[in-house]
Amino acid sequence: MNILLMSGSFHSKSKSISILNSLQSYFPNYDYELPRLDKLPFYNEDLNADKPDSILSLIDQVKTCNGIVVCSPEYNHSVPAVLKNAIDWVSRPAFNSALKDKPITIITQANSPVGGARAQAHLKLIFDSTLSVIYPSHEMMITGVDKVIASDGSISDGVKNCLERHFSSFVEFIVKHS
Repeated sequence: MNILLMSGSFHSKSKSISILNSLQSYFPNYDYELPRLDKLPFYNEDLNADKPDSILSLIDQVKTCNGIVVCSPEYNHSVPAVLKNAIDWVSRPAFNSALKDKPITIITQANSPVGGARAQAHLKLIFDSTLSVIYPSHEMMITGVDKVIASDGSISDGVKNCLERHFSSFVEFIVKHS
């Protein structure tokens, strides 16, 4: 099974990257791709006819994956621009893009007690508009992220257990929708 991992942040101590890397270590039997969304040009309709190679590669990764795990912080009560930009690129053509019918699960993380709930709600709305299949589960939001993910990227046992359970159930969801 091929899983595409999409992060909403790429700084050197990104908690989202730590979470996505941990999923790979918990479930080593799957193939993963973690594209550098921060290297994509900003969406521009003028580039749509002759898309840059980085965009074509991302679209191909979305087409060929079995499912997508999005992990993101919340910036100013919403979705980071780097993630929204990538979704905008891949969501073309409207209603028939590579995202159509693609199983997606969303994990948000923040220091706040709501764990990125607003970003999660916005991402669900965005992916709903692309006709993606959003995993219907209890929302996976990690609160107080600085207390549960160490500076070396290690994750507390409680969060690790939640991530393992969430991802296992998501894989079952992918299989049912194949």
